[in-house]
Amino acid sequence: MENRIEVTLSEESKNLILQAITGVKIQMPYLIKIGENERKSLQQMDDGRKPFTEKAHELATRVAAINPGDSLLVAAEHDIKLYSGLAIVENELEQLLEMVRDTKQLAGAEAYEVSRFIYMKAKMALKMKEPGMQSIVDELGKLYKQASTGTSAKV
Repeated sequence: MENRIEVTLSEESKNLILQAITGVKIQMPYLIKIGENERKSLQQMDDGRKPFTEKAHELATRVAAINPGDSLLVAAEHDIKLYSGLAIVENELEQLLEMVRDTKQLAGAEAYEVSRFIYMKAKMALKMKEPGMQSIVDELGKLYKQASTGTSAKV
């Protein structure tokens, strides 16, 4: 068994992190939540479509025949800038979320590995007729089977 991560997340640190996340949300009061049906129905502007969008906007500002009107152009300009800025924020958040998930997964895996070792030792102690082990093995066994439902993990 290797312990690759040895960190304690204090209650104070966790609360500061949560406050910082709340601060980010406060800085972005314009964020919205859309439903799955609406998400599927919306046209997507990804990195491949962004140059088209920018070029169409640029041309419409110079060629009166294709100009949809100043208010639409201004709104589109704001949307393009918002899209670009949020893409950068999204990238940073995705990197952070990936690191949080990976660290959480590693911490959980290490704790679970030690717990399985403890369970194995309890079963060995029961075989050696160590007093009080039956209730420990029964309790851990029940919890282990619940956690392992659907998997082929075996201790």
